[in-house]
Amino acid sequence: MVLVNVWLVYHLFAIVMAPASVGPSSGLEYAGWQAASPYLQTLNLNHGYHFFAPDPGGSALVSYVLEYPDGRSETGRFPNREIFPRLLYHRHFMLSEYLANSDPQQHAVICRSYARNLCRRTGASKVTLSLVSHGLASRDQVLQGVSLDHPESYSEEPLGTFVAEEL
Repeated sequence: MVLVNVWLVYHLFAIVMAPASVGPSSGLEYAGWQAASPYLQTLNLNHGYHFFAPDPGGSALVSYVLEYPDGRSETGRFPNREIFPRLLYHRHFMLSEYLANSDPQQHAVICRSYARNLCRRTGASKVTLSLVSHGLASRDQVLQGVSLDHPESYSEEPLGTFVAEEL
């Protein structure tokens, strides 16, 4: 019973330290993170608290242009807010974030797999991919009335064109 209570106290401590140690944080909070980190990492309890606060980063989208054998083309992006159920939207969101945060040397492999999946699922003969980064507006921009989806907050990086037969 004593061991279960000690584990429970440590577990609660670790769960509190994960978000508390997100910078800016004190030396005490950082020391607590170091004590809890192995436990949190082993059990995959160290969630992306930077996504929420105190300084969330921008987001990433994957834009694509599908070209079909009959000559027509279709554009799209993922994640797409119209994807339902919401869990599927979240999966697409995680795929785009994975690409954006991966090692640039791995981009080619990841892009080929995304292109292969899009071609197989849609019957397209060619797909062109781009990584769209959406930066957050600063506090001053928001106070000046700049909308959160202002076109200047987006930047696009071409990732390549992939032919279905070569995937």
